[in-house]
Amino acid sequence: MEIKTFVGRKPEYIDGILRRQIELDRYLRKRDDLKLTYEYYTRPKNVIDFLSKRYITYPYYCKSSTKNSNNNLVNHITFQFLADLGYYLESSKTMITCHDIFTYIVRNNYKRPWFLQKYLLNGLKKCRFIIAISNFTKKEIITKLNLSKEKIVVIKNGINRDLFYQIPKDILSKVKLFYPEYKKILHVGSEVPRKNFITLLKAFYLVKKRRSDIKLIRVGKPLYSNIIKGLNLEKDIVYLPKISDNKLLEMYNLSDLLVFPSLYEGWGAPGIEAAACGLPVLCSNIPVFKEIYRDFPIYVPPLDHKLFAEKILEILSNKDIQEEMTKKGFKVVRNYKWKKSSIKYLKLAKFILENA
Repeated sequence: MEIKTFVGRKPEYIDGILRRQIELDRYLRKRDDLKLTYEYYTRPKNVIDFLSKRYITYPYYCKSSTKNSNNNLVNHITFQFLADLGYYLESSKTMITCHDIFTYIVRNNYKRPWFLQKYLLNGLKKCRFIIAISNFTKKEIITKLNLSKEKIVVIKNGINRDLFYQIPKDILSKVKLFYPEYKKILHVGSEVPRKNFITLLKAFYLVKKRRSDIKLIRVGKPLYSNIIKGLNLEKDIVYLPKISDNKLLEMYNLSDLLVFPSLYEGWGAPGIEAAACGLPVLCSNIPVFKEIYRDFPIYVPPLDHKLFAEKILEILSNKDIQEEMTKKGFKVVRNYKWKKSSIKYLKLAKFILENA
């Protein structure tokens, strides 16, 4: 049996989407009866090159790469923005992972105009099965995209405990300290609007008025430089645009609190990664976070920057709250194992093959 995985453009680094696939395949590669292959296109040189590769060359290459394959092949499209590949691959043997449906519901976005949304959605519908990474995403697909629940299988993410764990204090003490005289708030991810980083900026501005010994550490690329300058926070926000897994592990362990104020997510990996490292989490009270994180974080309405500021100060000044959140986080993390997800993923692939 072969699972051919379509990942789109070859990434510069391992992002969340590719990391999920790597983790799923890590257990499956041990099997002698299973072949795993990845198909991607090289990074484009310009916009014209992107359009040509993404919507012409790559889809037709994907079609030709499966045309002469044997009957033991299952196709897997790794995320929803590649849904147009559903037009080119054999529908009965194709599954697609849908991390969220933001691609199909966001409006007034020049990168995803309505005709492209419709094109992608129809490609999604052609796939035999849709893998949702949370029950929330499955519900969104059913209610907002009007797709049958029989077509959707939930396979949640896991957490790699070899990558994310609480570093023992004696070893952590040997790590180069990062602003040791400051309390550190951590934010991991992009600054696209739905990540709601602007609310964290407003909250942090209020926090700094009451405590000067706090830094905000941003893992990701900066987009709000002008606003940060306007709030006079340039010296208080530290950007780490590209860091290794080892460095990210250190930041989770060296920080005092992860703040995750997203308006919309399909999962929310930083919260689980933080929990695995013993880091308390303050996040927005959106449904998917309550499903995945359960009772270990403190929840705040996503646009209430004043309450975010109050809770940041409360958590940072209360050791009992921090310790209780750490204990609850460790319990929640035990529910998410990549091996369990891999087994479910393989069962779905076998079902597709047997019922093509």
